Amino acid sequence: MSRWNQSLILKSVQKEIEKRISLKYNWKRTVSSALARLEKSIFCSLFRPERFFKKTCVTKFEDLDLGVDQLGRNIAFCLKQYVTLLRSRGLKIHTLIVLGSRAKGRGKQDSDVDVMIIASNLPGVKTPEFTNFPQKIMNIKQRLLLSDFPLCIGVQPSACCSREEFLIWLKSFRVVALDAIYYGKVIYDDGFWEKALQLFKKLEKEYRLNETKIKEMLLVL
Repeated sequence: MSRWNQSLILKSVQKEIEKRISLKYNWKRTVSSALARLEKSIFCSLFRPERFFKKTCVTKFEDLDLGVDQLGRNIAFCLKQYVTLLRSRGLKIHTLIVLGSRAKGRGKQDSDVDVMIIASNLPGVKTPEFTNFPQKIMNIKQRLLLSDFPLCIGVQPSACCSREEFLIWLKSFRVVALDAIYYGKVIYDDGFWEKALQLFKKLEKEYRLNETKIKEMLLVL
């Protein structure tokens, strides 16, 4: 018998949101974010990262309205370049989704670009090829691999996982998975996202999820 029911799901979501909000406004995180924005501003003014951009063919994802950054660059187009950059580094991306204020339409020019990356060979994610590596080394490798240098568009990979992990998060009604389902903007996908949506539709029907209530709760993220 499943341990979940509609009431428990809502309580679990609320509890996790409160925890995330507490961490979000932690002073260390606030200072770190401010320093990151300053670093980005200095780099952009000195090195003009837009010269690294390649003009690629228009895709269906580039008409997403994710706003612009301090240099007036279209964030949706920038993220398309970011996907190309990650793939050139050998990352096997399945899905890349924008979360946070940019996805919810309240992003500012200096807002970070929070993304979820679902990939098969991501250091730090539990995949067979990385089972014997120390976690600290994996975290460093992951940070370097996911860096948006030399584009410098303020990407913050706030959630990284394998396809299997994401489905587990979905079945556990984790906030990050629900946020991606209800508010996430898909920038790149190889077909995995449709499978995830199909699974969620089954969960939604089985547990009679209150979509309106959950979406209202997620708005603060």
